[in-house]
Amino acid sequence: MAKNIPGPLGERLEECGTLLQVALDLTRLDDALRIGYDSLVSPAVILEAGTPLIKTVGLREASLLRALPQSPLLVADTKTFDTGRLEVELAASHGFHAASVLALAPEETIREAAEAAEEKGITLYGDLIGHPDPVEGAKRLRSLGVHVALLHIGIDVQRKLGLTAGQLPELITRIREAFQGPVAVAGGVKPGETGVLARAGAGIIIIGSAITKSPNPRKTAEEAVRNMRPRCI
Repeated sequence: MAKNIPGPLGERLEECGTLLQVALDLTRLDDALRIGYDSLVSPAVILEAGTPLIKTVGLREASLLRALPQSPLLVADTKTFDTGRLEVELAASHGFHAASVLALAPEETIREAAEAAEEKGITLYGDLIGHPDPVEGAKRLRSLGVHVALLHIGIDVQRKLGLTAGQLPELITRIREAFQGPVAVAGGVKPGETGVLARAGAGIIIIGSAITKSPNPRKTAEEAVRNMRPRCI
C-alpha cells in the first residue's frame, strides 16, 4: 500500500500513482448517483460524498454510491473537528474507504481519528482548509498519524479572493516535502490543471464543480484523467 496507507484506497493509489477524486458536493442523492456513475471513467477515479450531501441525506444514504455498477472507492468528507473516533467509525461502518479530519482540530481529536482509521482499515485525510501555515500544519498531521495531507482552498475563499488550488503548485511541492506522504489538493481545480498538479507532487487531485456542473461530466472526467496520466488508465 502507498506509504502505509491502510485499506483499498492505499492499494489503488499504489497501483495508479495518481487518483482523481470527484467531489459530489450536491444535495440530491439522485444527482450524486448520476454524476458519480458518469465520472467513473478509469480505475484512477474515486468518488467523494461531499459534506453538503452527507449533511442532507446522511452517511447511510450517501453510502449508496458504493452500489454503482463500477463499485467505486468512496471518501466521506466528514470534516471532523471533534469526536474523531466516533466519526471515523461511523464512516467505516457505512462502507466508506476514507474520512477526513480538520487539521485545525485539537491534537486529541486527530489522534483518535487516526487510531480509529488504522483499526478500521480506512484512510484518513487531514484537511488543511483555513490553516494559516499549511506546511507546518502538514508536519503536525504527519506526527499525529494522518495518512493524506489535503491542501484545500475553500469555496468562499475562491469567490472572495479569486484564489484556486490550481494556482499553487509550488505550495503543493512544499507540503509534499514536509508531509513525506501522499498529498491531496482541492479547490477550484480544472481538468486542464491536473497534469501540473500531479507533477508538483499531488497524489490525489480533487475536482468538484468543474465536473458536477459540466454539461458532460464523463467527457470532463476523461480530460482530467488523461492530463494527470495515471498508471492505470
